[in-house]
Amino acid sequence: MAQKGKLLPVGAAVVGSGLVLLGAGVVGMMTWPMPGWAGVAFSAGMTLTVPGAFLVVFGLINRSMGAAMSSMDGALRPAGSGGVFGMIRDLAGGDRDLLRNGSPASAVVLSMRDTGVTVNDLPVAVFELEVHRPGAEPYRAAHREPIPRLLVGAVLPGSHLAVRVDPNDPGRLTVDWSQAAGPASRPSAAGRQVSAADILARGVPATVTILGTFSMNGMTTDDGDPVMGFDLRVTGPYRPYEVRLAHRVPRPHLTRLVPGTVLPAKIAPEDPQKVAIDWEADSPVGEPQVL
Repeated sequence: MAQKGKLLPVGAAVVGSGLVLLGAGVVGMMTWPMPGWAGVAFSAGMTLTVPGAFLVVFGLINRSMGAAMSSMDGALRPAGSGGVFGMIRDLAGGDRDLLRNGSPASAVVLSMRDTGVTVNDLPVAVFELEVHRPGAEPYRAAHREPIPRLLVGAVLPGSHLAVRVDPNDPGRLTVDWSQAAGPASRPSAAGRQVSAADILARGVPATVTILGTFSMNGMTTDDGDPVMGFDLRVTGPYRPYEVRLAHRVPRPHLTRLVPGTVLPAKIAPEDPQKVAIDWEADSPVGEPQVL
């Protein structure tokens, strides 16, 4: 039995032979007197041409299906939690074994977007990551994973994440959310995640000026308030500096999100990159002396 990959060439050879015999038989049958071999050649040609044609058809179908399946396999292959296989792993938590068995590494978030899907009430985001493994060149990987609610808005493009990578498949990884995300400019400050409420309770008074805003692709807090991205100029106990962060915005304050708006805020004492806007303050705090 011919292998599937050889159906097309074998079928073409059989059809070719059959057509030669069939043509010879027709020529012989048109000759007078008709030679005895003409009928035999015609019958043999028909016998070969019909099954040969079936082999050619099946060979073409097999080739087309093989190309289609190869294309689908490439599109659905679970590289970096993409495609259908990635979604199935999200629902089943299939990459969580890497927290025990994966190789430790770090990753920088290059871009991210909300998928609109939730798993166990956690929003699922798609990340483009630059992965850094000890002793290896950095590489990019697409990754899909639910984000813990407490970290929604804290993970932004430029954030550093602790990840675990499959030693046998560098494209397969999972984020170790037990280690908080940190800003790209200050990777050493990624030791502890603090909430906006904590910063407002114990932070250093400051003001922030909105330089611009950007979408967080529909992310919201548990109480339904939208999460927006901000580019801010911070004025506090340091010389003015700029930060890029995501922050909860109470819906009554959405109309205030225009460049140039000055808002009261607090700065985390241990990390000036961590800033919380005080939406409930009636008026901006006084600007402290610049050091």
